Amino acid sequence: MIDLDNAELQNALQIIQFTRRSLFLTGKAGTGKSTFLRYIAANTKKKHIVLAPTGIAAINAGGSTLHSFFKLPFHPLLPNDSMYSVRNIRNTLKYNSEKIKIIREVELIIIDEISMVRADIIDFIDKVLRVYCRNMREPFGGKQLLLVGDIYQLEPVVKEEDRKLLNPFYRSSFFFDAKIFQQFQLVSIELKKVYRQSDPVFIGILDHIRTSQAQSQDLQLLNQRVGAQLDESDSKLAIS
Repeated sequence: MIDLDNAELQNALQIIQFTRRSLFLTGKAGTGKSTFLRYIAANTKKKHIVLAPTGIAAINAGGSTLHSFFKLPFHPLLPNDSMYSVRNIRNTLKYNSEKIKIIREVELIIIDEISMVRADIIDFIDKVLRVYCRNMREPFGGKQLLLVGDIYQLEPVVKEEDRKLLNPFYRSSFFFDAKIFQQFQLVSIELKKVYRQSDPVFIGILDHIRTSQAQSQDLQLLNQRVGAQLDESDSKLAIS
């Protein structure tokens, strides 16, 4: 259940339930992003799929990986790659009839841990949806997206050789630098209320760490809370 008194969560809920607008839901750890995702997945009447960039994230979100669903290759998806041009993409991907049916009928695509998704992957998904939904005019073939994540947490994992290939086409590897977002603007909602912690001092320290603004006094405060005395002679193993 989501907090019905939280204005940001209510706004996000209204957008997903009653519009076709795509939404980027962000916020620091503990603000209810995952709770909102699970609530939407469990309660929306829209036909939907839940996707994530990694296997663990997909399991946590109760969905599939982007690579398995869209049959993404593991190399950069360059805009000038003729294999994935509008003309050739069907022959390259060779989706079966069941996958095509899902893509055409789905109304809402939920992507968790969006901060880990590269910009070229977003543009590739846009192209796939336009081609297979036979809707070249609208971004993402007219599908609604719910993108969930915090760009201050995990960033895309990009090898140096891949970065060199992507640099001529993208300002950065982050999802928001995909070319499609130059054509239309996502609605962005940042969740502010922290549910996981209640101590405002501790929340402040976590904020400083999150934004790389931690000071020596933050470390001092944390060290003051350290009370464990380790017995070096005790060699027992413990699961942590």
